Amino acid sequence: MSSVRVKDSGVEMNKPVIQRYISDEDSFLNICTDFGFLVEKIKKFMFEYTLEIRHDYFNLYYQGNSIGKIAYYPSKRLYEISINKKFLEKGIIKQFGGKPKKSYVFFDVSPKKLPSFFSDRNLKTLSQKVRDVNYQEELGFEQILMTDNVCRDDFIIIDRQVVDHTSRDKFDLLALKKVEGNNFQFCILEVKLGNNPELKGDVSRQLKGYIERIENNFEDYKKCYEMNFEQKKKLGLVEEPKIISIVRGVVGVVVVGGYSGIAKESINVLKSKDKEIRVLQFSNKIDFREIK
Repeated sequence: MSSVRVKDSGVEMNKPVIQRYISDEDSFLNICTDFGFLVEKIKKFMFEYTLEIRHDYFNLYYQGNSIGKIAYYPSKRLYEISINKKFLEKGIIKQFGGKPKKSYVFFDVSPKKLPSFFSDRNLKTLSQKVRDVNYQEELGFEQILMTDNVCRDDFIIIDRQVVDHTSRDKFDLLALKKVEGNNFQFCILEVKLGNNPELKGDVSRQLKGYIERIENNFEDYKKCYEMNFEQKKKLGLVEEPKIISIVRGVVGVVVVGGYSGIAKESINVLKSKDKEIRVLQFSNKIDFREIK
């Protein structure tokens, strides 16, 4: 197994390159019970919100932006929820006893108060703040890709903003692409708008680096995302398939959306530099022949 070495209390120990799951089973079972209501809300809102599992905590996203971090403390039977100040109203801070610290506000929330904290009203307030102060067009396109590909059993977008212990560089989306039966391969999606200057070459270098990172640490990535998938199924965030096995072979695709004229020119330049790169282009062209 690939690993990096870290020191804990003066003792060196092996640490997996990537961990995006809840490591304590009892804690995870409590989380499943406590957050069932929020999973149902996510489904009701057609996955505009998403819960992504990190290393023993969650991130709640709205339209590609991380609204807050949710960490569980089993000894206290409490959740620590940290949210950027710019996404909060004073009323929420006062109601739930938020404690400001630098750019964030920290809340200690009991399981019983979670439905109130994540009420429809509060979620609406948070999401409006995201739109007002942190809207990014490319993240919006990324979110569209996620919401339009839920509930598939042949292609599963399993994570976003992926980073591991070998590098601080994040890749946009990580998917699992069905090969045959229950076997799936990793598929990296690097998302760009058609007017992004990185399309002319930088994205090729990025994508090759991300593919190499997974290939060099395949066993850690395999273990991580088989566990991540299993926990998402138990939470109710994924329905099909029942089980998966991740096999070797990493696919990388540049997904391009909008600005078709500029994009076409940039993609031609990109392919002249890297003839093997895979590009999937989306167009917003209106075709009245499809209107009946």
